[in-house]
Amino acid sequence: MLLTVPMLILWMQISQINGQEIQQNPQFLLLQEGEDFTVYCNSSVTLNGLRWYRQRPGSGPVLLITLLKGGEEKQKRLTARFGEARKDSSLHVEASQIADAGTYFCTGRANTGTGGSGKLTFGKGTILTVHPNITDPDPAVYQLKSPKSSKTSVCLFTDFDSEKKMPQSQEGTVIMSNGTVLDMRVMDSKSNGVLAWSNSTDFKCNSTFNEKFYSSSDFSCNATLIEKSFETDMNLNAHNLLVMGLRVLLLKVAGFNLFVTLRLWSR
Repeated sequence: MLLTVPMLILWMQISQINGQEIQQNPQFLLLQEGEDFTVYCNSSVTLNGLRWYRQRPGSGPVLLITLLKGGEEKQKRLTARFGEARKDSSLHVEASQIADAGTYFCTGRANTGTGGSGKLTFGKGTILTVHPNITDPDPAVYQLKSPKSSKTSVCLFTDFDSEKKMPQSQEGTVIMSNGTVLDMRVMDSKSNGVLAWSNSTDFKCNSTFNEKFYSSSDFSCNATLIEKSFETDMNLNAHNLLVMGLRVLLLKVAGFNLFVTLRLWSR
């Protein structure tokens, strides 16, 4: 579970105070993109209200939904329920997306019975991992070499299935086994990618990943190539046209003022 430093200190201080405790389950969730998921939260005491948060790696927690009374609350793909006794809650998310990955927290304040609120308490979090839905995978390995150095060999392994197991790092070799996902919206597809590189002359891309291999000598890199399926942004175009129109209008006004000034001076 990834927490920022202030968040970690806060959680350590308030996770269990005066007998109030919030249990959260499951602890881990592993899904394929498009699957639904539900996380649960249970309190040992009655809560005045409950909130659900999501925290992505390297970022602070983001509020998803607030529940102040028993019942159900819906927001787009989110459905949150708060029990009538205000001790239990669930968060259901439909059609999971890659962006849903992160750690989910529930938090609430105890009802003191005197009209006030008790200490804030956090659940311990549910870590969600979402594998991209890669259709028709066509795995391939590309060897990349810098024209300035022939010693460093870089391998790009791409278009593989999400369940593919990556080779372990070797001595003198770095492998980004967690990989990354390229979302090519224009082509309506996604692609997995992993990089491996080494300064060792014995390092071979084809033997490392054991997939269809393309040597760096088979391709040349041309930075002037343009993506044929480039998708223009209509909002950006409208903004640019507006700016250009204002500039033309400003030039006309300045020219007219200059013309009138010269005519007055000539008299």
